[in-house]
Amino acid sequence: MEQPTISDMSAPKAEFATPPQSVKPITASSYELRPAFIAMVWEQSFSGLDYENPYHHLREFEQLCACLTIAGMSPETMWWKLFAFFLNERVRQWYAQNVGKVAGNWEELRNKFCLAFYTLSRIAALRQEILNFRQEEKESLGAAWDRFTTLTKSGPDLSIPNHVLLQHFWLGLNKESAQCLTRPREDHSHTKLQRR
Repeated sequence: MEQPTISDMSAPKAEFATPPQSVKPITASSYELRPAFIAMVWEQSFSGLDYENPYHHLREFEQLCACLTIAGMSPETMWWKLFAFFLNERVRQWYAQNVGKVAGNWEELRNKFCLAFYTLSRIAALRQEILNFRQEEKESLGAAWDRFTTLTKSGPDLSIPNHVLLQHFWLGLNKESAQCLTRPREDHSHTKLQRR
């Protein structure tokens, strides 16, 4: 038997060309991921730039994938199959290095992806921003609440209980807005409405 050459040993093998199978089996006898749908996923691709939020991108990716259902294929398997098309060059390198380490588990891949592109320092900064929330000058109470809730959903689950979040929101309001929330509502139950 001939000894393989260095060139033979360094050539990529076919087993590295495709990602491992999802842990959720496909029970469909056949299916097709249409090129137009793959192109839609590609248009929303994630580049891994500092200003990009992987949590936002993943939500958009999963919502887009929810538009396509294939009998016999779970959403997790659909995400698993399309995820590589959702990534730009630099992030695909990360994917190639990590996809084999998660044994086909979508949740594990998703978590590794978020941690790789939303660093612990960003998580700490987000926690600080939430806990030190302040209503902006001339910002309405509704706009402040919208900004606060958007902030709380802009990253991972920080495991901050709802009552603590509400307390920090209230503490960050200006005096007028805080009083609006704590002022007792007038009781109009005794007032009769009259028709005209």
